[in-house]
Amino acid sequence: MLSACSVFQSAPEVVDTGPVEQPLPPPLLESYSEGLAMLQQLEEVGDEQERLQQQQKVLQYWQDLSSEYPQYPGIWTNLALNQYQLKSYEESLASLNKAQQINAEFCPAFKLKGMVQRELGQFNDAESSYLAAANCAPQDANIPYNLGILYDLYLGDLDKALVQYQKAQAMLSEPDETLAVWIPDLQRRTGADKADEGAESAEPQVAGE
Repeated sequence: MLSACSVFQSAPEVVDTGPVEQPLPPPLLESYSEGLAMLQQLEEVGDEQERLQQQQKVLQYWQDLSSEYPQYPGIWTNLALNQYQLKSYEESLASLNKAQQINAEFCPAFKLKGMVQRELGQFNDAESSYLAAANCAPQDANIPYNLGILYDLYLGDLDKALVQYQKAQAMLSEPDETLAVWIPDLQRRTGADKADEGAESAEPQVAGE
């Protein structure tokens, strides 16, 4: 399980199912697991300079793996994640395109691709990628969360943003504090709160109540 950052640094997760969807040969499996551990350890590095140095090492690691085992979409997706973290968005998109050339339905690539395309200003493409990710990973709350951000801050569609934020909040086991602020704010800005009040007041009353 890997992680990347949204514009609000809420760390939506990217789940890499590469080894599951395409079993890796034993020599690669150990290297793959080591690479995943290196990516996860990056999250624990607080010093910015040290973190940058570690990211460069991890980048080289996944570049070497992609050269040695270019037939695995999970490797390209992990390389793309590291490139995303280094803000090398064009390179990250190229790696994701490699992953999808190998497997056009490789689900983890869609989610990360949406984030990369958003950074590149390709907002409509990002929407398509997020919708594809939501279709293949309907239980992943980070997808509607990020799609909501795209609608809210980049496409200016507040109604759609509200729907996605509410969907993400409903999917979480515990309410997200940030969404708990954003949702009522969008309800107020879109007038959805007034509509809800109107619907409640219009409900028929039972005689004697």
